[in-house]
Amino acid sequence: MNRDDRFGIAFGVIVSTILACALVIAGLKAGISPGVSPLVILFAWGAFTKRVASEGGTRFLNIAQVAGSAGMAVTSGVIFTAPVVQILYANRNVERLKEGLEAIAVPPVDVVSLIILSLAGALIGFGFVGLTTRKFLTDKSLPAPEAHACETMIAAAASDPSKRPNLKKSLYLGMAVGVITPLFIKAGAIKGAIAAHIRPGKGSLEVGLPLDVMVIGIGGLLTIGTGLLVFAGAAVHLLGKIWLTGQVDGDVAAFAPDEIKIMMKWVGGGAMGVAVIYSMARFFTARVSDSHDDDPQQLLAIAPGVQRWLKTSIFIGMAIILFWLIDKEGVGIYSFSMTASILLCAMVMVGLGAILSLQIGSSASPVSGTVFVTALALCGTALALGHDQVEDVLILTPLLVGACVAVCTANDSSQDYKTLQLCGVKVQDGFLAQILGLLLAAICVPFALYIAHDAYVLGSEKLGAPQATMFASVFDAILINKSVPVIPILVGAVIGVVSIGLEIIGKKRGLMLPAMALAVGIYLPADVGIAILIGSMFRYFAEGPGARQRGESILAAAGLITGAALLDLILGVAIVSGFDDERLQFEVFANLPGSVKLAGTVILLLAAGSVIYTNSLGAKRKA
Repeated sequence: MNRDDRFGIAFGVIVSTILACALVIAGLKAGISPGVSPLVILFAWGAFTKRVASEGGTRFLNIAQVAGSAGMAVTSGVIFTAPVVQILYANRNVERLKEGLEAIAVPPVDVVSLIILSLAGALIGFGFVGLTTRKFLTDKSLPAPEAHACETMIAAAASDPSKRPNLKKSLYLGMAVGVITPLFIKAGAIKGAIAAHIRPGKGSLEVGLPLDVMVIGIGGLLTIGTGLLVFAGAAVHLLGKIWLTGQVDGDVAAFAPDEIKIMMKWVGGGAMGVAVIYSMARFFTARVSDSHDDDPQQLLAIAPGVQRWLKTSIFIGMAIILFWLIDKEGVGIYSFSMTASILLCAMVMVGLGAILSLQIGSSASPVSGTVFVTALALCGTALALGHDQVEDVLILTPLLVGACVAVCTANDSSQDYKTLQLCGVKVQDGFLAQILGLLLAAICVPFALYIAHDAYVLGSEKLGAPQATMFASVFDAILINKSVPVIPILVGAVIGVVSIGLEIIGKKRGLMLPAMALAVGIYLPADVGIAILIGSMFRYFAEGPGARQRGESILAAAGLITGAALLDLILGVAIVSGFDDERLQFEVFANLPGSVKLAGTVILLLAAGSVIYTNSLGAKRKA
């Protein structure tokens, strides 16, 4: 390993850990974790222009990219699944209080178990992806949009130093807006949203145009197609709630608000189930070449010693899971059966996750769908062995975390390995960077989740955690209640079929319209869907239709996310330490007229979007 490789790994691992922890809260809010590979490249390019322009600059950016994006796999795996425990227990307490029973204590975030299972999942995903690299990187039908965008950036960085991204007016300005805006909201100087009431029949619902710069920033990292579909899913969620709220029998509502929420979750589950079945069908019917003629430079060749290393990684990951289960449940058929279920699911879902990521990009890849199938498999195994109580979720959830981290590892590394291939770097040269980024994030991210829960409460309005909410509904219905609401699932399945039709039509016209994006949107509140759409539209209208190169807008959008997320994380640490966040409310703002606060909201909303828009224009002029 040369000096540039060591520096690239060190830089990437530091960036990976910061992003992985900072984006925990952002992902819990928005329900989507964006691919950060282009961000890492742009940041390294802007920070180390001379090194990038020198000999070996391309390889430096490649290695930094692999290490720098690895941690997001752990973030996605944890935030999509770990909150299931807290959400499920909170939901059960609602039911118990209705029945006049005493509430049960909601367990805290089990940091130790999450670290152990995250490490296991990272090792399993890393091993399986490395061993199947040739399978998904020789498939010429996979467009790998994020990898091609990264390759374009790296080529530009190495060939033309004059195009260095301006970090001051993109990343740093975005971070400033990301910090200032939520501080103004918390201080009471401006409103958090421009809200409107909808009153169907006897019910009342509120929807707003939000000033959530973090979610707007996430929208700025997405394609317009993905943004539109997420918004469409959120609109379906809203329309479904409007219709169900308006169903009354005389003066009595037909459905309670909690029942409406659960029904809409199952609608989303039906849509997601259909979308993942479609994705799996594509995966198993795809033509894969094993010919070495497709790899004349032997970039995909894995040395025998490295192959043994990858197999050992899988073995260690599975051993960690088995020993953790034995420690929790003892030596028995349950421990061995659940370990076998995880192994079988990983063998299929990790490869599927890699293929799906290369189809539509890591931001829009349907990780939730692949993990949804894994959740069903784990529930079925637990039911067959008589483990069907709410306490059993304390075992099933960490196992699901491990499986999800493994799939998310494939989701991230497939794009990174494809970028290495496109840039002429041997894929196995990125393995060390990948595993180091994963392992450090696996240790740090559970602590960030612990802070987020203690400060803001997982599953609350502040941290909706839509994917975990869906998995909690699956565990509740299948494992505990042993009943599945058929009609909402069928409605969701019809929506899923429509979304697949849109994806197929879009593909024929050169558009990326991932079916899973609509399914994910159904789990999101309407205002989150609006914020995502705002961010994606600002970037789209600046870059223009058909834009292939991501410009400094991605740094600006990432700045909005990082600034707001870091502020939330810092405040979360302060709140856990005893700080009362109501101290941020300033009396001087209390008597401000509502029109003044509303005007401030509009100004900062436009400012957040303009940061993305103006930087896109700058990148477009340079291109």
